[in-house]
Amino acid sequence: MTDITPKAVLAKPRWDGSRVVFEIDVGGEPVTCAISRAALQEVSGHRHFSAADLLKCFAGIREQIEGIAQIKFTSRPDSVCGILSIWADDIDDPPVAEATARPQEQRIRA
Repeated sequence: MTDITPKAVLAKPRWDGSRVVFEIDVGGEPVTCAISRAALQEVSGHRHFSAADLLKCFAGIREQIEGIAQIKFTSRPDSVCGILSIWADDIDDPPVAEATARPQEQRIRA
């Protein structure tokens, strides 16, 4: 069976001087996220200094970072909005997905 869920057009990841800003697709809608330098270095196990090195590192582990972002997005309260930030603490102590997702995530998973 073919999945007809529309895919969001995601912006290219970029370094803003202190973090990598990127988007994830949640039910066909882009959600803006950011990962701090420290979190990126923590998840990759490498210490990178230039923006180009950090973006290259991000590209190499993007799926893993997007997985962390998806879990954090589904576990945050509906009242929280804005950029979803991933910090080093999120890598050391990753968020746990809720047993029951909010209605919008249930539609996404269906």
